[in-house]
Amino acid sequence: MKIKNALKILTIAAFLPVFLFSCTKTTQQAPEFKLSAMLNEIESGDTVVHKWYYFDKDGIVNIDLPQNVPITIFKPWTETVRVSGGAKIGQNSFLLVNRLGLVQLPNSLDAAPEVVSDALYFTDTTANDLVAVDGHPVFSVYRNSFFNAKASENVLSFLIQYRTDSKIFFPLLKVTDLGLSSQAETVHLLYDGNAWTASFKTSMADRTNFDYLQFYSLEPLISLSGKAKSGQIQQQNLTLELFKKIVCQFDYADCPERMSRLLLQIPEEYGLDLTFTAPNSGSPRSYIRAAGNGAGSFKGKVKDDGTYITALFSDGTVYFSGALPNSYILRGGAPVAFRLPKLPEGFIYNDFAVSGNILYASWEEELFYQTGRAGIIALDLKKILYDTFLQL
Repeated sequence: MKIKNALKILTIAAFLPVFLFSCTKTTQQAPEFKLSAMLNEIESGDTVVHKWYYFDKDGIVNIDLPQNVPITIFKPWTETVRVSGGAKIGQNSFLLVNRLGLVQLPNSLDAAPEVVSDALYFTDTTANDLVAVDGHPVFSVYRNSFFNAKASENVLSFLIQYRTDSKIFFPLLKVTDLGLSSQAETVHLLYDGNAWTASFKTSMADRTNFDYLQFYSLEPLISLSGKAKSGQIQQQNLTLELFKKIVCQFDYADCPERMSRLLLQIPEEYGLDLTFTAPNSGSPRSYIRAAGNGAGSFKGKVKDDGTYITALFSDGTVYFSGALPNSYILRGGAPVAFRLPKLPEGFIYNDFAVSGNILYASWEEELFYQTGRAGIIALDLKKILYDTFLQL
């Protein structure tokens, strides 16, 4: 996409305090504070600043705007193509796309994202919980017993590893390796960098059973050959109360200091529902803050990538602080904020990952628990943030 003349792509606040949120059906309009400078249009000449993509059954397709993506039947989010996770793992960044595959993200807008897939894990299963284990992408798969008629057909491995060197997916553990019924499905899975905490559901004709476990491997998990050795997996049963304590949502007041500094300008009366991920920390952690005085509540994801930290909210508001690779610290480390292009009514931004200087943010069309069209936007942060601020 060649951008000519003025590109009305986003609003950038050059100096904080700033608070950018749009009005949605679940949140109310938040005030925008007085800005020292505001840039509404970016003069970019022939420079490529961003690209839109959408998912179809065969892969990723370039498109001019999300509203021009072919209409898709709404399906439960577990059963349709959508981004279900994003992570930077080692020197690579990935998006996990349910019912499609794993996308290793290029660090340039000149290269199109490509999907690596395996029919065994992406045809009729739900792929979720993308994390880094010993420097490798690992995710979970399961079949939802409520929506998926094939849920009881055969025993699947519920933990899958992707090997970047050979570009193949490799099974790690089955539910039967944990002494569970072959019909057990993963409900919740959390990895803390060492141990896994999980809940599994087994549906029967007359009842539904839940198992709460914590387990870890005595040898590197990624060394498993599709079947755990005797005694290799250590596990313990958890009470429901202990399970809830481990996987609970934390008070926002206890969030990491760097995260708090990034979002300091969001007034305290506004509610927050955030997940936070740090390098090599395992699964995202949830932090919440209740709204007060009738104020709105905002949902988003925060990711600390070492030299910089980024937050993306569902309306497209982005906060950034730090230094992109091989770049200086932007504005001395003070947060900057901008808003991604506005999506059509009924669409939201979801997860994201940064590869090099490129921000890949997923978007989807939502209707209650169902998802329609979905895709990603790729945006050059270096051109947007550094080049723009040099002109102010």
